[in-house]
Amino acid sequence: MKKVGYMLVLLVFYFCFDIEIKAYTSSADQITEENNNIANTRTFFIDATNGDDSNSGLSEETPWKSLYKVNSETFFPGDKILLKAGERWTGSLHPLGSGTQNNPIVLDKYGEGPKPLIEGQGVPYVIRLYNQEYWSIGNIEITNKTPEQGTEPRTGVEIIGEDFLAGEETDIENVAILNNIHLHDLYIHDINGLHKKGVYGSAGINVLVRRNQEGLPHRVTKFDNVIIENNKIENITRTGIMVNSAWNHREQQGGPIVDPTIPWTPATNVVIRKNEVLHVSGDGIVPHITTGALVEHNRVHGYNEAKVDYNAGMWTYNGDYTLYQFNEVSGGKTIKDGMSFDYDNGTKGVIFQYNYSHDNEGGTVLICQNEKNGSVSDGIFRYNVSQNDHYQTITVCNGSNYNNMQFYNNVFYVGPGIKNTMLIDNNGNAPAGNGEAIFKNNIFYNLGTGSYKAKATWVYDSNLFFGNNVPTKLIIPDSNMITSDPHFLDPGKATSIHDLVGYQLKSYSPAINSGIAIADNGGKDFWENPLYYQNADIGAYEHQTDKENPPINDSVKNIALGKVPTSGSFIQNSGRITDGQTNDTAQYTGLDKGLQWMQLDLGGIYNIDRVRLWHYFGDHRIYKDVIVQLSNNADFSSGVTTVFNNDSDNSAGFGIGSDLEYRETVDGKEIIFDPVKARYVRFWSNGSLQNVWNHYVEAEIFGVPAG
Repeated sequence: MKKVGYMLVLLVFYFCFDIEIKAYTSSADQITEENNNIANTRTFFIDATNGDDSNSGLSEETPWKSLYKVNSETFFPGDKILLKAGERWTGSLHPLGSGTQNNPIVLDKYGEGPKPLIEGQGVPYVIRLYNQEYWSIGNIEITNKTPEQGTEPRTGVEIIGEDFLAGEETDIENVAILNNIHLHDLYIHDINGLHKKGVYGSAGINVLVRRNQEGLPHRVTKFDNVIIENNKIENITRTGIMVNSAWNHREQQGGPIVDPTIPWTPATNVVIRKNEVLHVSGDGIVPHITTGALVEHNRVHGYNEAKVDYNAGMWTYNGDYTLYQFNEVSGGKTIKDGMSFDYDNGTKGVIFQYNYSHDNEGGTVLICQNEKNGSVSDGIFRYNVSQNDHYQTITVCNGSNYNNMQFYNNVFYVGPGIKNTMLIDNNGNAPAGNGEAIFKNNIFYNLGTGSYKAKATWVYDSNLFFGNNVPTKLIIPDSNMITSDPHFLDPGKATSIHDLVGYQLKSYSPAINSGIAIADNGGKDFWENPLYYQNADIGAYEHQTDKENPPINDSVKNIALGKVPTSGSFIQNSGRITDGQTNDTAQYTGLDKGLQWMQLDLGGIYNIDRVRLWHYFGDHRIYKDVIVQLSNNADFSSGVTTVFNNDSDNSAGFGIGSDLEYRETVDGKEIIFDPVKARYVRFWSNGSLQNVWNHYVEAEIFGVPAG
């Protein structure tokens, strides 16, 4: 038995050793083949004017002439197909063959001058690959237009995978992968095919997997490592850039039937960056049926221009973990969608961060789950800026099956004359546990006519509301809301994503240090400044200060908030002067007529460097003898510092002041001075030019505890 066992060991050793030798030999053969391919690569030149298809095509002096000649050849790893700059062809280009990891096939241009132009003139596609991999296509101009609108789909560049490497029987277990497609520096424009949604619709660039070979065995197929970058795409019917697949069934996607024979098989390692998509009848950029796609530094302007169905600027359908960042989206048409960004049905973990949305008829964000069976979950919308979007800031489709949707540290700015419902309560309502979304640390700056409503299943915390129709805590149940001017540098004037500095905060903004800490927040703000986990700021900007030891001008807590005032006369509605509401002129605290003072006890000694003050501003009143004093003594008998005095004739008895009178407005009066150590602040006034009564809408005081 020992001898038999010994022989078995020898056989196993020999067998394994033989496998290693064969594996090593195979690897070595592959390396040798790759090296041979490098040595034997060919470059083909195509010249529409001076070429001849009877030439070899292997030099600039002996070029081919036609696309037909290119289509009739099969190319090998490392080959290059170069179209002459400034030349023009009509029809379709469908070169055959595949490259390898180290030796892709290249389709590009040669020579100086404009990109070579291929005019499709109504063909189904202008450039096409079918079940091919390891290709790089770039620096070509493409059109596909006829005088009349097409009645069938048309595409600029079409990359198709379909039952790749299918055998004699249908295989849904072993995924066939098509690798490494690189589409770059293309100019694709004026494509007027049929406006049709779905996998087989018209597009500028369409990378799709089909499964429509009737009667033939299917094999699950997907793309891996698709890079689409630096392209300009404009005047397209229907979609700018699409990645999609017919292998799309799963419970998360829902629908009336989930077919297990069509398993969800997403494309992987999809990157769409630095593209410009202008004026498309449908969607802008849509990486559907993907996982982990990256969409960044793109611009979409003018989408859903046909206004015939539902389209958005950038969105994923039935895909997971797409990251959209540093994109600009604008010009969406109609409220039938028409918003920049969409969390669509069947998605999970999609993130929109550091994007700029503006001037869209449909608003900014859509949550659109399947109202019966599908779902949307774990979405994050953070550090984005919206300027002058219309209709609704956040829209929700029917159905309540969405959860864990997080909206934090965004800025939503609406200018004068625009009606945008900033927060809504229609659609998407649900019993507890469904329809969940949180809104934290956002700034809603509303100079338009829109208003706010709350959803019972949404959570609101530490948001800032300013401008018109500011909600009360009864309308939006945010116990930590702020209703003061956030003091942006210069809001409402951005011209592009590169021009948003106006939404940074001034050093004395009440939004600084007033937010709630959020874990896993991305680590940087819109301008890529580092974030502070503690002492978070509200909005898309993190003010860069020493948060542990902030300088006086950057310690912006309103230390007067909630303090109860006293006075030398009666006080009417005393709590209103420190309730945090600065925009409602009717919510004022009233004092007796004539020269009167009102005082705040801060409860401790502070180094104070700024005071903001609102009197009644409904009719732009000018108040007389406005004086602001600070002291450590409650009776102001000594140690008094006067930081503002506009008493021009010493009628109040504190000396002639050097400060100018000011007309009361919704912006209030801001008084900035060198730090003063004090516990008490006293406000004097002597009626206004309208009448003898004294009114205060709000008083804010800023400082840090004295050491």
